[in-house]
Amino acid sequence: MDDLDRARRGDARAFDSLARAHERALYSHVARILGAGADAEDVVQDAFVSAWRSLPGFEGRIARNRAIDVIRAQKRRAELPLDPPDDDGDPGWAEPAAGGPELTDIAAGHEARAAVEAALALVPVEQRDALLLRDVEGFSYEEIAAITVSEIGTVKSRIHRARVTVRNELVAKGWKGSSG
Repeated sequence: MDDLDRARRGDARAFDSLARAHERALYSHVARILGAGADAEDVVQDAFVSAWRSLPGFEGRIARNRAIDVIRAQKRRAELPLDPPDDDGDPGWAEPAAGGPELTDIAAGHEARAAVEAALALVPVEQRDALLLRDVEGFSYEEIAAITVSEIGTVKSRIHRARVTVRNELVAKGWKGSSG
């Protein structure tokens, strides 16, 4: 029985042995995504804790996913203003520019979202990750290449294939797109 089998059965020493054997490689992988430093160290430690907690169903993508979470959080923090606006007057409540959406529009949006999510479930994980990083999170091709440790051409290909799969699935379900 190897260390992984023993660790899955609750042997903490076997897990520690696995962690020590893979810590340097895992740190190198995360550091390529985040850069060397405290964030990469924190992600590696968090990944090991999460792996220990979910060892029976462990898939091996925890550190990469945590690194992407850190990048998303950094990107969101960068968009928040650090100082309040320099308005001379008191801040007031702004009225909405237009009324809220109609109930039928909300229902149609939920249906469309559910159809897209079902189509995305059919896309291979590498393609889905690249597509979501690009179209949902707004990362550039270069950023996605760094995050996924892939070539830019590979990233573009994965995104294209994912879009084709999603489009074909939606068309097969009767979606006509914005033109019809």
